[in-house]
Amino acid sequence: MRWWVFLIMAVVAVGLDTGLAGVFTLRGLGHATPSASACLLAFVALQARPRTVLWAAWILGLMLDLSPGSAGAAGTVAVIGPRTLGAIASAQVVLLLRPVVFRRRIVTVAVIAGLVSICIGLGSAAVETVRWWMPWTHALAPPPAGDRLATIGFSGIYTMLIGVPIGAILLGTSGWWRFDAAPGRLDYAGVRR
Repeated sequence: MRWWVFLIMAVVAVGLDTGLAGVFTLRGLGHATPSASACLLAFVALQARPRTVLWAAWILGLMLDLSPGSAGAAGTVAVIGPRTLGAIASAQVVLLLRPVVFRRRIVTVAVIAGLVSICIGLGSAAVETVRWWMPWTHALAPPPAGDRLATIGFSGIYTMLIGVPIGAILLGTSGWWRFDAAPGRLDYAGVRR
């Protein structure tokens, strides 16, 4: 994989997630927000070699943790780790699923992007909850579990919906990435392209 292509796409995806979060947030569905970064991670996790996928997940998760707006309430410090751990866990899930899916299909990229979004959200919620229970931190109380899980679920569905056009764009740029052929299903006809 060409890392410079990944870094450019990662900066664009994190920028879209940070800059347009307020525009695309559905306040009626518990502030559900789509994630272009989840779409990018799903695409890379479906195409690249396993070690490359884990490094890409770590880099993208770190970028998400350090992005503006990830600190939460005003005056708090960004915590490195919640989204990074969720991104690595979601990459592991995709690596387990990818031998049984057709990896070069737009619908596959969209559905896997929704799954990645849910995994990142669950990882972030788990770290926030553990951080709140620690006696030496002064973290804000997390929202009720039902509300948080509903937001994570609706964000995953919303990410699936925007994953269709983003997946089409990413699959159109497949020639730029120079992915090595990894084992698994690539196409309906079993053709490795």
